[in-house]
Amino acid sequence: MHRPVTMKKIRVVALKEFKDDVVKRLHTLGVVQIIEQKKTEEDISISSMPADPVLKATSEQLRAINEILDLYKEVKPEPHQSLLKKLFNPYPQKEIELGDLKEAKKEAIIERAKNILIEVEEEIGETLEDYRAIGKEINELDSSREKLKQIKYLDIELKYVGKGSRVYVFVGTCPEKALERIILDLEAITSGFYYFDKAEIRINEKEKKKEKEYACIIAGLNEHAEEVLTKLRRAGFELIEIEGFEKKPAEEITAIEQKREEKERDRAEMKRILRENAAKREREFFTIRESLRTIDDRANIQRNFVETERVFSLTGWVPAENVAEVSREVNKVSEGLCEVTAVSPEPEDEEQETVPVLLKNPRFFKSFELLTKLYGIPKYGGIDPTILFTFTFIFFTAFMLADVIYGLMTALFGFMLFRGIGRYNEKAKDFSIILIAFGIASSVMGALTGGWLGDLITERHLDIPVLQSIIIADQLGYVLLFLTLSILIGIVHMDTAILMRMYEDRQSIKDFIGGDLWFLTAQVGLIPLMMNYMGYGMWFMHEPRCLIGGGLLVISVALLIYSKKGMSLFSVTGFLGDTLSYARLMALGLCTYGIALTVNVLTVMCYELPYIGIIAAALIFVIGHLVNWILQVLGSFVHGLRLHYVEFFSKFYVTGNFDDEYKPFEMKVRSKKEMRS
Repeated sequence: MHRPVTMKKIRVVALKEFKDDVVKRLHTLGVVQIIEQKKTEEDISISSMPADPVLKATSEQLRAINEILDLYKEVKPEPHQSLLKKLFNPYPQKEIELGDLKEAKKEAIIERAKNILIEVEEEIGETLEDYRAIGKEINELDSSREKLKQIKYLDIELKYVGKGSRVYVFVGTCPEKALERIILDLEAITSGFYYFDKAEIRINEKEKKKEKEYACIIAGLNEHAEEVLTKLRRAGFELIEIEGFEKKPAEEITAIEQKREEKERDRAEMKRILRENAAKREREFFTIRESLRTIDDRANIQRNFVETERVFSLTGWVPAENVAEVSREVNKVSEGLCEVTAVSPEPEDEEQETVPVLLKNPRFFKSFELLTKLYGIPKYGGIDPTILFTFTFIFFTAFMLADVIYGLMTALFGFMLFRGIGRYNEKAKDFSIILIAFGIASSVMGALTGGWLGDLITERHLDIPVLQSIIIADQLGYVLLFLTLSILIGIVHMDTAILMRMYEDRQSIKDFIGGDLWFLTAQVGLIPLMMNYMGYGMWFMHEPRCLIGGGLLVISVALLIYSKKGMSLFSVTGFLGDTLSYARLMALGLCTYGIALTVNVLTVMCYELPYIGIIAAALIFVIGHLVNWILQVLGSFVHGLRLHYVEFFSKFYVTGNFDDEYKPFEMKVRSKKEMRS
């Protein structure tokens, strides 16, 4: 039975002078998952290793480099890609090559980063400062323009707005329903000594608001200003503070727009200079940033080490097949002045729960690990069901789709993803391989069951005898056969899960007979009884095979009561429901065929219409089959997963935590696009 990769717990002890070289080599190998090494009370001479002093320098440099790269992204953005282009024909992603920095010492990399930042400061420092200053000015102009737009239609010179020596002038906005309240408050407070004017706000002529809003001018004596403003705000009036403007709002808006255009021209020239610098320096910055991140990773991982005055020690997990390689490389970089030990986790060891899990399947099956992990990572030492899951999942989904053309469309879609985003995204690549396998299997199943866009090849439509000759059974004509076959497939599927669980529990008699053994026993007992019924039309007769069958059923009931006790009835109904759940294999296959058949019938009916018949028939044929394909592919995929996650995995598959997945300490040189995101 296929299981996760065997892991060993490795411990490396070496002289401190080789620490950087050991960490660097382990990082390059990328096969050791380094974990925190715990101290014991007896280890009084051992202390936790502090963070590497280079962390401060790398953090500061990374922050400065990220600011520059953000600027480059602003002045030189990535070309826009539509969703279809991203999926099927994305722009190539250039990998960042570290070059000589890959083997450089950390001090040299930090010095290199420092020099690059100084050089860029000399090249664009002044331009960048002006660019940011102009950007700030443009933002301020935009903010002022938005304020002025709200009072654009007021007939007032803005130099009078505010508090004068004796009178005040307020401008602001309010909803239509607040106007009456505002007038009443002004009358009450000022005894009629005030000025009020309004204009409807029309920022966007096409915008339809539920309630009108108005820009207002309110003037009066200073002695009433505070009380008036308080009352106005309670009524719904929003004061707009205007400073630095003298002309009417519409005139000031025009002046702002002219000034903004001048600033944008100046900014465009600066942007051109920065863009040229980005074209020259961007790749270098990506490279040095990735090198600094590598140093940062290596410095941070040392927090998990312990040390004494002369040596350091690290602990981690490594696949058993890589132990010799790790030992050899560590000995090489530490000149043999080290000790490397590797031990297997004991089953009763508490650490068994924290052993990282690495799945290792052949390349094709590895793509289906994506779906296995959606349910959960297998527990270390448990069963990895990926290979078996691959075969049954492909078969189930193909059984439910079962159409040659739909299958080819699915395979083509998967191939386009594989050649598109699959080149740069590992998960997308795995998903595309799953779709290709699903599509090809569906085409084969469709050819055997007569699914060619439903009944397209039959005498009712194209009438192609060659293709009809390879049909084994038509789904529409043999519904009962396909239903029976679906149920039998489900029983075998569940039996396989139960047998796998029994194999895992073989060391414990109690667990062995206390599981779902009763379900298998009941099936074996029913076989002779059904044979007797088919031969004589009776369930029970005084024949050995009937007595054996009846005895096995009694044993099955006893096992059921022993294992499930008070929940026995629910176990029976649960297994009955699980068994009937496999009827969806027939139901979805019939649904695919039936809807496709309906589309074909509607197409023929529309074709006979005068004038628009050909166009209507073509639209119904294309759109109908396209919608049916999408729905049935989604349905087959979802229900195929459901049959495994609910009916199959639940009976034997023991999962750990998602955090248990093997995460080695390894170098990850990303693409330029990934690093930007």
